[in-house]
Amino acid sequence: MSGFYSINSPNRLFERLTERFTVFNKSPSEDGIFDVVFPLYHLREWIHPSGHQSYKDKTPGSFTREESLHSALHYMPEYRVIRNICNNAKHFDDNDLSIRTKVYKGARAGLMTCGDSLGVTHFLVDGVEIRKIFWLVYRMYFEYFNPVSPATDTEHWAFGDLEAQPV
Repeated sequence: MSGFYSINSPNRLFERLTERFTVFNKSPSEDGIFDVVFPLYHLREWIHPSGHQSYKDKTPGSFTREESLHSALHYMPEYRVIRNICNNAKHFDDNDLSIRTKVYKGARAGLMTCGDSLGVTHFLVDGVEIRKIFWLVYRMYFEYFNPVSPATDTEHWAFGDLEAQPV
């Protein structure tokens, strides 16, 4: 990509996603959803621009890493939610989101995460806090960009609700 943007590769888009996702996790907002949902949805296409056509006749065992990620995200329910949110924002197409979403202002038991302010806003889709939905898809990208080899891994990570923590 040329022109004004320094976001010109999948790696750079992932870096941008990481920056925006970190901010959103600390202070969820409507603007934050907008900043996070587009790269969460479109990074898949940046990583594997050839799409499904390039591997539709292959067996999953012969997929490249990019094809495996592309396919796994396609079937992931959380990624479908992100697709619906993204398309809603791009095309003003409700696609039933209005009946599936809720917004709660102020800390709520069962929705808060460690570090949330008492004034946090919770965005829910199908009763699930959106940060959890985003996290599951972000984690797929994180693991793609940060592959761990079991033979050389000296530090293991356990994924919590919203951040990786060493164990």
